[in-house]
Amino acid sequence: MTSKYVNKYGIISIADTVVAQIASEAAMSSYGIVGLAYRNAGDGLLMLLKPEYMSKGVKIKVDGSNVFVDLDVILEYGVKIKVVTENIIDSVKYNIENKTGLNVVSVNIYVQGIRN
Repeated sequence: MTSKYVNKYGIISIADTVVAQIASEAAMSSYGIVGLAYRNAGDGLLMLLKPEYMSKGVKIKVDGSNVFVDLDVILEYGVKIKVVTENIIDSVKYNIENKTGLNVVSVNIYVQGIRN
């Protein structure tokens, strides 16, 4: 699904994959995050994603100009989970709204693991 804007010059479409990439880059720039995770549906194993596949750890739902974001993350051992996840939420929300003009309604963080 894509989000669309109509103006006097035409239509602007933003693919969900673009929004997912913005979200994953914003999350990875936050302190205390090791990476994004992806749960394989076939065997249920959790995988730490390589940088080129980061958007797989992000689920985006677009409803008009409203965006709902779900992130599966792996955090660094010893960090305060609440503080780090709140920073990730703020960063993801700011970057998506600033770069796309969409309204971020929610950013849900699912901490899937802790690593050294």
